[in-house]
Amino acid sequence: MRNDKKLEEDFLDDKPIVFASVFKALAVLCIIGAFLAVVAFFSFDWAFSAIVHSRAETTVPDLTKKSADVAIDVLANANLSLRKAGEEYQPEIPSGHIIRQVPPAGTIVREGKVVRVWISQGNENIEVPDVTGILQRNAELLLRQSHLMAGSKLTSSSLTVEKGYVISQKPAAGELAAKGQTVDLVISSGKPLSSQILMPDFRQKQLREANRWASEHNIEINLTEDKHSMFPNSTIIRQYPQPDSEIAPKSSIDITVSARPVSENEKTHRIYYELPQGKNQNRVKIVLIDAIGEREVLNELKQPGSKIDITVPYGGEAKFRIYVDGVLVREKEMK
Repeated sequence: MRNDKKLEEDFLDDKPIVFASVFKALAVLCIIGAFLAVVAFFSFDWAFSAIVHSRAETTVPDLTKKSADVAIDVLANANLSLRKAGEEYQPEIPSGHIIRQVPPAGTIVREGKVVRVWISQGNENIEVPDVTGILQRNAELLLRQSHLMAGSKLTSSSLTVEKGYVISQKPAAGELAAKGQTVDLVISSGKPLSSQILMPDFRQKQLREANRWASEHNIEINLTEDKHSMFPNSTIIRQYPQPDSEIAPKSSIDITVSARPVSENEKTHRIYYELPQGKNQNRVKIVLIDAIGEREVLNELKQPGSKIDITVPYGGEAKFRIYVDGVLVREKEMK
Protein backbone atom coordinates (compact mmCIF):
# COMPACT_ATOMS: atom_id res chain seq x y z
CA MET A 1 0.00 0.00 0.00
CA ARG A 2 2.83 2.32 0.85
CA ASN A 3 4.67 1.45 -2.41
CA ASP A 4 1.60 2.30 -4.56
CA LYS A 5 1.30 5.64 -2.90
CA LYS A 6 4.96 6.29 -3.54
CA LEU A 7 4.59 5.52 -7.26
CA GLU A 8 1.62 7.87 -7.50
CA GLU A 9 3.58 10.67 -5.90
CA ASP A 10 6.53 10.10 -8.26
CA PHE A 11 4.20 10.23 -11.30
CA LEU A 12 2.61 13.46 -10.16
CA ASP A 13 6.06 14.95 -9.65
CA ASP A 14 7.06 13.99 -13.23
CA LYS A 15 3.71 15.05 -14.84
CA PRO A 16 4.87 18.54 -16.04
CA ILE A 17 7.87 16.96 -17.71
CA VAL A 18 5.67 14.41 -19.58
CA PHE A 19 3.23 17.08 -20.83
CA ALA A 20 6.11 19.27 -21.99
CA SER A 21 7.60 16.39 -23.95
CA VAL A 22 4.24 15.59 -25.61
CA PHE A 23 3.66 19.25 -26.47
CA LYS A 24 7.10 19.50 -28.08
CA ALA A 25 6.45 16.38 -30.11
CA LEU A 26 3.10 17.73 -31.37
CA ALA A 27 4.69 21.07 -32.23
CA VAL A 28 7.36 19.33 -34.26
CA LEU A 29 4.71 17.28 -36.10
CA CYS A 30 2.69 20.44 -36.90
CA ILE A 31 5.78 22.18 -38.25
CA ILE A 32 6.64 19.17 -40.38
CA GLY A 33 3.00 18.96 -41.67
CA ALA A 34 2.92 22.65 -42.53
CA PHE A 35 6.25 22.34 -44.34
CA LEU A 36 5.00 19.36 -46.35
CA ALA A 37 1.76 21.26 -47.22
CA VAL A 38 3.76 24.25 -48.48
CA VAL A 39 5.99 21.96 -50.51
CA ALA A 40 2.93 20.19 -51.97
CA PHE A 41 1.23 23.48 -52.87
CA PHE A 42 4.23 24.90 -54.65
CA SER A 43 4.84 21.59 -56.37
CA PHE A 44 1.24 21.51 -57.66
CA ASP A 45 1.40 25.16 -58.69
CA TRP A 46 4.67 24.57 -60.51
CA ALA A 47 3.30 21.48 -62.24
CA PHE A 48 0.05 23.25 -63.24
CA SER A 49 1.94 26.28 -64.52
CA ALA A 50 4.22 24.02 -66.45
CA ILE A 51 1.25 22.32 -68.08
CA VAL A 52 -0.47 25.62 -68.91
CA HIS A 53 2.60 27.32 -70.21
CA SER A 54 3.49 24.27 -72.20
CA ARG A 55 0.40 24.92 -74.35
CA ALA A 56 1.06 26.61 -77.64
CA GLU A 57 0.03 30.19 -78.22
CA THR A 58 -2.63 31.03 -80.79
CA THR A 59 -4.31 34.12 -82.22
CA VAL A 60 -7.99 34.75 -81.46
CA PRO A 61 -9.87 34.79 -84.78
CA ASP A 62 -12.47 37.43 -85.72
CA LEU A 63 -15.93 36.01 -84.94
CA THR A 64 -18.04 39.12 -85.51
CA LYS A 65 -20.93 38.77 -87.97
CA LYS A 66 -20.42 34.99 -88.08
CA SER A 67 -23.15 32.57 -87.06
CA ALA A 68 -22.66 30.74 -83.77
CA ASP A 69 -22.19 27.40 -85.55
CA VAL A 70 -19.49 28.81 -87.82
CA ALA A 71 -17.78 30.51 -84.84
CA ILE A 72 -17.59 27.21 -82.95
CA ASP A 73 -15.86 25.55 -85.92
CA VAL A 74 -13.44 28.48 -86.34
CA LEU A 75 -12.47 28.38 -82.65
CA ALA A 76 -12.10 24.61 -82.70
CA ASN A 77 -9.51 24.94 -85.45
CA ALA A 78 -7.58 27.32 -83.18
CA ASN A 79 -7.99 25.01 -80.15
CA LEU A 80 -10.20 27.57 -78.43
CA SER A 81 -13.72 27.29 -77.06
CA LEU A 82 -16.83 29.51 -77.12
CA ARG A 83 -19.18 30.68 -74.40
CA LYS A 84 -22.32 32.80 -74.98
CA ALA A 85 -22.19 35.83 -72.67
CA GLY A 86 -25.54 37.33 -73.69
CA GLU A 87 -28.00 38.38 -76.39
CA GLU A 88 -28.86 41.84 -77.71
CA TYR A 89 -31.08 43.43 -80.35
CA GLN A 90 -28.88 44.55 -83.23
CA PRO A 91 -30.66 45.45 -86.49
CA GLU A 92 -27.42 45.61 -88.49
CA ILE A 93 -26.43 42.01 -87.69
CA PRO A 94 -28.69 39.05 -88.55
CA SER A 95 -30.26 37.10 -85.74
CA GLY A 96 -28.02 34.31 -84.42
CA HIS A 97 -24.81 36.02 -85.52
CA ILE A 98 -22.09 37.40 -83.25
CA ILE A 99 -22.04 41.10 -82.34
CA ARG A 100 -18.77 41.25 -80.36
CA GLN A 101 -16.28 39.05 -78.55
CA VAL A 102 -13.84 38.99 -75.60
CA PRO A 103 -10.87 38.66 -76.06
CA PRO A 104 -11.01 40.70 -79.29
CA ALA A 105 -9.76 39.38 -82.60
CA GLY A 106 -5.97 39.37 -82.93
CA THR A 107 -5.26 38.78 -79.22
CA ILE A 108 -2.48 36.22 -78.53
CA VAL A 109 -3.69 33.61 -76.01
CA ARG A 110 -2.84 30.06 -74.93
CA GLU A 111 -4.74 27.20 -76.51
CA GLY A 112 -7.80 26.20 -74.51
CA LYS A 113 -8.82 29.81 -73.81
CA VAL A 114 -12.57 30.52 -73.64
CA VAL A 115 -13.82 33.27 -75.95
CA ARG A 116 -17.02 34.98 -74.76
CA VAL A 117 -19.45 36.26 -77.39
CA TRP A 118 -22.68 38.28 -77.55
CA ILE A 119 -25.32 37.03 -80.02
CA SER A 120 -27.60 39.26 -82.10
CA GLN A 121 -31.38 38.89 -81.81
CA GLY A 122 -31.78 40.90 -85.00
CA ASN A 123 -34.17 43.82 -85.07
CA GLU A 124 -36.75 44.26 -82.35
CA ASN A 125 -40.23 43.41 -83.67
CA ILE A 126 -43.17 45.63 -82.76
CA GLU A 127 -46.90 45.06 -83.16
CA VAL A 128 -48.23 47.67 -85.57
CA PRO A 129 -50.96 49.79 -83.93
CA ASP A 130 -54.30 50.43 -85.61
CA VAL A 131 -54.26 54.01 -86.91
CA THR A 132 -57.21 53.73 -89.31
CA GLY A 133 -60.10 56.06 -88.70
CA ILE A 134 -58.07 58.67 -86.79
CA LEU A 135 -56.71 62.07 -87.78
CA GLN A 136 -53.46 61.95 -89.76
CA ARG A 137 -51.34 63.88 -87.23
CA ASN A 138 -52.63 61.67 -84.40
CA ALA A 139 -51.82 58.58 -86.46
CA GLU A 140 -48.25 59.78 -87.02
CA LEU A 141 -47.85 60.52 -83.30
CA LEU A 142 -49.14 57.06 -82.37
CA LEU A 143 -46.69 55.45 -84.78
CA ARG A 144 -43.78 57.41 -83.28
CA GLN A 145 -44.83 56.37 -79.78
CA SER A 146 -44.69 52.76 -81.01
CA HIS A 147 -41.14 53.31 -82.39
CA LEU A 148 -42.40 53.24 -85.99
CA MET A 149 -42.53 55.93 -88.66
CA ALA A 150 -45.13 57.15 -91.12
CA GLY A 151 -44.08 56.25 -94.66
CA SER A 152 -45.86 57.30 -97.85
CA LYS A 153 -49.06 59.32 -97.38
CA LEU A 154 -51.36 58.93 -100.36
CA THR A 155 -54.77 60.57 -100.56
CA SER A 156 -58.00 59.00 -101.73
CA SER A 157 -61.67 59.87 -101.78
CA SER A 158 -63.94 58.09 -99.32
CA LEU A 159 -67.65 57.55 -98.87
CA THR A 160 -67.31 57.04 -95.13
CA VAL A 161 -64.02 58.49 -93.84
CA GLU A 162 -63.82 62.24 -93.24
CA LYS A 163 -61.17 64.38 -94.90
CA GLY A 164 -57.79 64.21 -93.16
CA TYR A 165 -58.46 60.87 -91.48
CA VAL A 166 -56.66 57.59 -92.22
CA ILE A 167 -58.52 55.22 -94.53
CA SER A 168 -56.03 52.35 -94.53
CA GLN A 169 -52.48 51.40 -93.56
CA LYS A 170 -49.76 48.98 -94.61
CA PRO A 171 -48.58 46.92 -92.72
CA ALA A 172 -52.02 46.29 -91.26
CA ALA A 173 -52.82 46.64 -87.58
CA GLY A 174 -51.60 43.69 -85.52
CA GLU A 175 -48.82 42.68 -87.90
CA LEU A 176 -45.22 42.61 -86.69
CA ALA A 177 -42.78 45.21 -87.98
CA ALA A 178 -39.14 45.92 -87.25
CA LYS A 179 -38.40 48.79 -84.88
CA GLY A 180 -38.12 51.99 -86.92
CA GLN A 181 -39.96 50.53 -89.92
CA THR A 182 -42.28 52.78 -91.94
CA VAL A 183 -46.05 52.36 -92.16
CA ASP A 184 -47.68 53.64 -95.36
CA LEU A 185 -50.94 55.54 -94.94
CA VAL A 186 -53.87 56.37 -97.20
CA ILE A 187 -55.53 59.62 -96.11
CA SER A 188 -59.09 60.61 -96.96
CA SER A 189 -59.51 63.61 -99.25
CA GLY A 190 -63.23 63.68 -98.50
CA LYS A 191 -66.25 62.80 -100.61
CA PRO A 192 -65.64 61.61 -104.17
CA LEU A 193 -66.12 63.76 -107.23
CA SER A 194 -69.33 63.30 -109.19
CA SER A 195 -67.34 61.52 -111.89
CA GLN A 196 -65.91 58.95 -109.45
CA ILE A 197 -67.50 55.62 -108.55
CA LEU A 198 -66.42 54.25 -105.19
CA MET A 199 -67.28 50.82 -103.86
CA PRO A 200 -69.69 51.07 -100.89
CA ASP A 201 -69.44 48.79 -97.87
CA PHE A 202 -72.13 46.18 -98.48
CA ARG A 203 -71.05 43.73 -95.78
CA GLN A 204 -73.89 42.65 -93.45
CA LYS A 205 -76.37 44.32 -95.81
CA GLN A 206 -78.97 42.67 -98.02
CA LEU A 207 -78.25 41.73 -101.63
CA ARG A 208 -81.05 43.99 -102.88
CA GLU A 209 -79.02 47.07 -101.78
CA ALA A 210 -76.03 45.97 -103.86
CA ASN A 211 -78.29 45.19 -106.83
CA ARG A 212 -79.87 48.65 -106.68
CA TRP A 213 -76.50 50.41 -106.48
CA ALA A 214 -75.02 48.31 -109.32
CA SER A 215 -78.00 49.08 -111.55
CA GLU A 216 -77.65 52.84 -110.93
CA HIS A 217 -73.96 52.82 -111.86
CA ASN A 218 -74.06 50.27 -114.68
CA ILE A 219 -71.94 47.79 -112.71
CA GLU A 220 -72.15 44.02 -113.11
CA ILE A 221 -72.29 41.73 -110.04
CA ASN A 222 -70.58 38.34 -109.99
CA LEU A 223 -72.59 36.51 -107.36
CA THR A 224 -71.36 33.61 -105.20
CA GLU A 225 -73.46 31.76 -102.63
CA ASP A 226 -72.15 30.40 -99.34
CA LYS A 227 -74.39 27.61 -98.00
CA HIS A 228 -72.32 27.27 -94.82
CA SER A 229 -72.70 30.87 -93.71
CA MET A 230 -74.13 31.61 -90.28
CA PHE A 231 -76.01 34.69 -91.51
CA PRO A 232 -79.58 34.85 -92.85
CA ASN A 233 -80.18 34.29 -96.56
CA SER A 234 -79.21 37.09 -98.97
CA THR A 235 -76.92 38.72 -96.39
CA ILE A 236 -73.73 39.93 -98.05
CA ILE A 237 -70.76 38.42 -96.22
CA ARG A 238 -67.85 39.23 -98.58
CA GLN A 239 -67.15 41.70 -101.37
CA TYR A 240 -64.44 42.67 -103.79
CA PRO A 241 -63.12 45.32 -104.24
CA GLN A 242 -62.91 46.56 -100.67
CA PRO A 243 -64.99 49.57 -99.56
CA ASP A 244 -63.87 52.95 -100.98
CA SER A 245 -62.03 51.34 -103.90
CA GLU A 246 -62.48 53.26 -107.13
CA ILE A 247 -64.42 51.35 -109.79
CA ALA A 248 -64.41 51.97 -113.51
CA PRO A 249 -67.79 52.35 -115.27
CA LYS A 250 -69.21 49.15 -116.80
CA SER A 251 -66.83 47.01 -114.72
CA SER A 252 -67.82 44.15 -112.39
CA ILE A 253 -67.65 43.45 -108.66
CA ASP A 254 -67.70 40.18 -106.70
CA ILE A 255 -70.34 39.63 -104.04
CA THR A 256 -70.73 36.57 -101.77
CA VAL A 257 -74.07 36.12 -100.05
CA SER A 258 -75.35 33.70 -97.45
CA ALA A 259 -77.42 30.88 -98.90
CA ARG A 260 -77.73 28.79 -95.76
CA PRO A 261 -80.79 26.51 -95.76
CA VAL A 262 -83.31 27.89 -93.28
CA SER A 263 -86.16 25.98 -91.65
CA GLU A 264 -89.58 27.58 -91.52
CA ASN A 265 -89.57 28.21 -87.77
CA GLU A 266 -85.85 28.82 -87.31
CA LYS A 267 -84.91 30.69 -84.15
CA THR A 268 -82.27 33.42 -84.22
CA HIS A 269 -80.21 35.60 -81.92
CA ARG A 270 -80.20 39.36 -82.45
CA ILE A 271 -77.11 41.42 -81.66
CA TYR A 272 -77.66 45.17 -81.47
CA TYR A 273 -75.23 47.91 -80.56
CA GLU A 274 -75.04 51.63 -81.21
CA LEU A 275 -71.67 53.37 -81.27
CA PRO A 276 -71.37 56.63 -79.32
CA GLN A 277 -70.96 59.91 -81.18
CA GLY A 278 -67.46 61.22 -81.73
CA LYS A 279 -64.94 62.40 -84.31
CA ASN A 280 -63.08 59.19 -85.11
CA GLN A 281 -64.05 55.94 -86.72
CA ASN A 282 -63.94 52.88 -84.50
CA ARG A 283 -62.99 49.32 -85.25
CA VAL A 284 -65.81 47.12 -84.01
CA LYS A 285 -65.35 43.40 -83.45
CA ILE A 286 -68.18 41.14 -82.34
CA VAL A 287 -67.48 37.60 -81.12
CA LEU A 288 -70.26 35.04 -80.65
CA ILE A 289 -69.72 32.13 -78.23
CA ASP A 290 -72.20 29.24 -78.32
CA ALA A 291 -72.32 25.44 -78.49
CA ILE A 292 -70.65 25.54 -81.91
CA GLY A 293 -67.66 27.43 -80.53
CA GLU A 294 -66.25 30.95 -80.68
CA ARG A 295 -66.81 32.82 -83.94
CA GLU A 296 -66.04 36.31 -85.16
CA VAL A 297 -69.28 37.80 -86.45
CA LEU A 298 -68.03 41.28 -87.34
CA ASN A 299 -64.68 43.06 -87.62
CA GLU A 300 -65.03 46.41 -89.39
CA LEU A 301 -64.45 50.14 -89.13
CA LYS A 302 -67.65 51.98 -88.26
CA GLN A 303 -68.58 55.64 -88.20
CA PRO A 304 -69.45 57.32 -84.87
CA GLY A 305 -73.12 56.79 -84.07
CA SER A 306 -73.40 53.73 -86.36
CA LYS A 307 -76.08 51.21 -85.48
CA ILE A 308 -75.09 47.56 -85.66
CA ASP A 309 -77.99 45.14 -86.02
CA ILE A 310 -77.03 41.53 -86.76
CA THR A 311 -79.13 38.37 -86.75
CA VAL A 312 -77.43 34.99 -86.33
CA PRO A 313 -78.87 31.45 -86.12
CA TYR A 314 -79.85 30.16 -82.69
CA GLY A 315 -77.29 27.68 -81.37
CA GLY A 316 -78.63 27.21 -77.86
CA GLU A 317 -77.59 29.41 -74.98
CA ALA A 318 -74.88 31.81 -76.09
CA LYS A 319 -73.20 35.09 -75.34
CA PHE A 320 -71.64 37.77 -77.43
CA ARG A 321 -68.78 40.18 -76.78
CA ILE A 322 -68.38 43.56 -78.44
CA TYR A 323 -64.93 45.14 -78.71
CA VAL A 324 -64.43 48.76 -79.79
CA ASP A 325 -60.84 49.59 -80.73
CA GLY A 326 -59.72 46.45 -78.90
CA VAL A 327 -61.56 47.28 -75.67
CA LEU A 328 -64.39 45.05 -74.44
CA VAL A 329 -67.42 47.33 -74.12
CA ARG A 330 -70.24 44.82 -73.79
CA GLU A 331 -70.80 41.16 -72.95
CA LYS A 332 -74.30 39.76 -72.91
CA GLU A 333 -75.86 36.37 -72.30
CA MET A 334 -78.49 35.21 -74.81
CA LYS A 335 -81.06 32.56 -73.90
